[in-house]
Amino acid sequence: MKLDTQSFTYGLESIYKNSRMEVQEDSYDTLEIQKHIRQRWINEKVDLLARNKWTTQQKLSYALPKLSSVVDYAFENIPFYHEFYKSHGYKLGEIRSVDDFKCLPLLNKGILRSVKTEDFIPRGISKDSPEFFWSSTSGSSGVALPILRDIGSVSNNVLSYYRMFQQLAGDEFSPDRWIYNIHHIRSWTSSMCGDYPTFTLNDIVEPEEFVRHLEQIRPVILNLLPSYLPVLEPYATRISALKMKAIITNSEASSRHEREYYSAIFNTYVLDEYSSEEVGIIALECPHRHYHPDPDQVYVELVDIESSSGDANLASVYCTDYLCRTMPFIRYDHGDIVSTGGHDAYQCKCGKYGRTIERVEGRKDDCLKTLGGHYVPTAIVTNTLDSHFNATPHVESFRLVQKRNISDLDFLYVGSDVNLVEALVASFASELKRILKMDVNLKTIRVDALPTTASYKRKKIICEA
Repeated sequence: MKLDTQSFTYGLESIYKNSRMEVQEDSYDTLEIQKHIRQRWINEKVDLLARNKWTTQQKLSYALPKLSSVVDYAFENIPFYHEFYKSHGYKLGEIRSVDDFKCLPLLNKGILRSVKTEDFIPRGISKDSPEFFWSSTSGSSGVALPILRDIGSVSNNVLSYYRMFQQLAGDEFSPDRWIYNIHHIRSWTSSMCGDYPTFTLNDIVEPEEFVRHLEQIRPVILNLLPSYLPVLEPYATRISALKMKAIITNSEASSRHEREYYSAIFNTYVLDEYSSEEVGIIALECPHRHYHPDPDQVYVELVDIESSSGDANLASVYCTDYLCRTMPFIRYDHGDIVSTGGHDAYQCKCGKYGRTIERVEGRKDDCLKTLGGHYVPTAIVTNTLDSHFNATPHVESFRLVQKRNISDLDFLYVGSDVNLVEALVASFASELKRILKMDVNLKTIRVDALPTTASYKRKKIICEA
């Protein structure tokens, strides 16, 4: 029998009301699929965990034949890829090295907007077949992309999440321990036939009731949007007493300063998951504050780009989900910019090898720009914003907007009268001038609520330039 994890509301009204929504994963959260994933977890768990300690060469040796295979499969079976690669002179079997693979053209949302859905799935597959499952991106870029998955791609994605929970919680990630998820999606099953149960809440409406629910569930892992962290701060002592192994943030931008601050007050690691609906987990922040790309399901390319300073090590991120056969994303550019560190032979203190992501700077459209046309790492600006405004009682929420004239910026905030924040804003403006290496005109605007974005996601920085 399938466990109804959402029934564990313990008579708490706000928990009941906000756990009744359907999430897109419900389409494949059947008992049969839970059995399939549970059996795979039992059979593959040891190998899945061992791959986290692979050297860079082991990762490449594993990935190359799979990259070649998915490219040839897409070329032969998916109309869009056949025409796309044919127009660039590709011939079957030409991927014999990573350098060959990197010669393929990039894919992005701009290209996909003009592609019919039926041309982006394999010939012979009915998009209405009950064997396949539809989801979509959040639409944060202005366009929500439909995504088709089968049982193979679903279970691969789910197992990557259970591996993440296992590596963070260790032996305490046992079949009887709960995972608590606060989100409009749940990227894994509600349980594995009753083992590893997950409770999903779509919003924290009554923080006191939510904390009481946490105390009943006593989860080993809490998964949430970073914008909920300040909501929970008044309950830090009670949350700390739960001794959770980790709090995982995702979907919205957060700074290392913010995560370290809440790690201290909640007495557990607050770590960031870098992922997308298109390909799943891209990289997970380890306790030593480095992001490590997953080696065995998504091939991650970090391609250096020019920045405003020589020490930023900025890179674009191109991803390939080489195990997918329904709607594979190959050399897919999310539009993200990251700061990188390490090198191929580098070994982190957590035991993982290879080049690292130090900060997820955000979308290119969200990175501030200088007069020279260079990108400025978003995390540097976000850290500065957080250090100035997170601790003050006069600012509840805020956003920095760079206008079309790049020296003009608006600081929007919800909070106390402008005269109570003027000194902080002036201090921030001085620091922003140093970061951007140019004079800035910073306008302070108090609002009742921050304007909504194209998606549900919190955005601290927006560039209109």
